[in-house]
Amino acid sequence: MHPPVWMRIVTGLSAFVYLAFYLVLVPSLIRGWHRIQLPAVIYATMIAGVTGIIVFGVEFFGEPEFQTQNPVKFLAFNLPYVLVPLLLLVRMRKPLPFTRTF
Repeated sequence: MHPPVWMRIVTGLSAFVYLAFYLVLVPSLIRGWHRIQLPAVIYATMIAGVTGIIVFGVEFFGEPEFQTQNPVKFLAFNLPYVLVPLLLLVRMRKPLPFTRTF
């Protein structure tokens, strides 16, 4: 495989930058720390934007050599990368997201 340069950058960000955030996000969600709200919104917006716009746009509407050959399999693997951050955005939409019921 010879992914384009932008795909290498996105993969590198996911592996190294977001990994540090995950180590903070998971305990924050479990313990209900309100301080995580703004970083969680920034993270969810970045992930949903990068995955939703760039990856899906290129895979379905981009250059023919980068288009997916199996759309169902591609969606099965990549749709959670858009849905989970969107659910996080829904959870973090109001002040003090852990003092109310969902």
